[in-house]
Amino acid sequence: MTRPHVLYVSVLMLGLSLSSHAVHAQEMQSLYFMRLPQANLMNPAHHPYCNFYLDLPVIGSANVSALNSSLTFSDIIFPGTGEYADSLITILHPSYNIDNFLVKLNKKNFLAPSLHTDILALGFRSKNLYFHINFSENVSAFLGYPKDLITLLLKGNESFMGGEADFSSLEFNASAYGSYAFGVTTEISPSLTMGVRGKFLSGIADVSLKNDGMSLSVQEEDYTHTVNADLSVNVSGPLVMEKDSAGNITDVSLQEGMDKPDNLIHYLLHPDNPGFAFDLGASYRINDRFSLSASVLNLGMIWWKRDVNNISSKGNFVFRGLDVSPVLNVNDSSSLEDLVDNLLDSVQTIFKPTYTTNPYTTILNPKVYVGGTLNLTENVYFGLLSKTEIHKKNILQSFTLSANASLSRFLDATVSYSYSNHSFNSLGAGLSLRGGPLQVYVLTDYALGLIHPDETEALGVWFGINLTFGCKARNFSDLPLIF
Repeated sequence: MTRPHVLYVSVLMLGLSLSSHAVHAQEMQSLYFMRLPQANLMNPAHHPYCNFYLDLPVIGSANVSALNSSLTFSDIIFPGTGEYADSLITILHPSYNIDNFLVKLNKKNFLAPSLHTDILALGFRSKNLYFHINFSENVSAFLGYPKDLITLLLKGNESFMGGEADFSSLEFNASAYGSYAFGVTTEISPSLTMGVRGKFLSGIADVSLKNDGMSLSVQEEDYTHTVNADLSVNVSGPLVMEKDSAGNITDVSLQEGMDKPDNLIHYLLHPDNPGFAFDLGASYRINDRFSLSASVLNLGMIWWKRDVNNISSKGNFVFRGLDVSPVLNVNDSSSLEDLVDNLLDSVQTIFKPTYTTNPYTTILNPKVYVGGTLNLTENVYFGLLSKTEIHKKNILQSFTLSANASLSRFLDATVSYSYSNHSFNSLGAGLSLRGGPLQVYVLTDYALGLIHPDETEALGVWFGINLTFGCKARNFSDLPLIF
């Protein structure tokens, strides 16, 4: 039987057959100290300098990024040497020493792409209160992979003969969800501002691999592989999993009618997985020169109950290999597809997965920001920011130093330098232009990556268009929008 989609489910269930939830979008740290309404997304205590702002619907604001902890594009594809000097080669080329690639990996590595786009965002001030409304769509993924896994895939089991490969850091999560946020910022005193934001979440689709332990040992005597695994994968999406009489998955396909754009769009626009979260923030002005601020974001969860499938496997499993000789024999009619089918049958027989359809819960990844500013003048100031993002098994830490200036009432700019992803080469920049009520902005934490994308471990840009009214920088003595 042809099973073109089963491979993906089996790969997730087994952690790529060898081997936490991360719902997040990567905010640009350069945004935190910029005088933009969107800075409120990073600290609900941020008080915009305009009485009213409207983020133009759909096209108003978008943030796309991809973070990688270890590798650049040029680590995968690069110019060859010797007789291959005029060609581009990959790490799989026979002339390349694969150890030169493996030495670049950390023991634990990750890849995290994300997309955030505002459907509608606006804010307005009433006396000493500022109200914020933000409807957005978010898509994110997080792949955490151990160096031992890549070593096994590229060099085989020789490196682990008589020993053990550790796959406990393997993670995979991918989610799409809508967020409907309502927040308020208030001036407690002339020096202290506080903010809170509640978010109603609506999950669209999700895949979550939970890894409570996985390792691989290779016996020297007979090359037997023993896998110790405690894995489970939860899926919420428009999928149908067909099983045989033994309970093994035989096919995975989209639900009937989901191949038609109208039905798929209706499914995406009518999610049925509720959730909630809230953000807290505070800002304190010590004096005219110094201020401190802090925020905690994404304290919440999503309950996934629509079109749920759960697959789990736990125990010690022995694998003695797979016979590929029929595929290599020119007189045999077996194909690579037959080999894959046999592999999937072997995987399900050996690992004896169990299948259920129980609702499950995912926890959002909290983020903690702590920042401080030093004002040289009313319109020139420096900022120092710490960001801590907490995953179930990982803590991602970064620090950013920025210089910010309001060059005129129409132009604001920032430059930043960050330590992030074990790297010290993250140079950021941002620019905001305003003409009348129209404000256009663009910023990035990875300016060098936009210039040389093949030599960067991260890419990302945030851009948008606001309509702003009643703007007087650092002056709120004008009349409020609502009395």
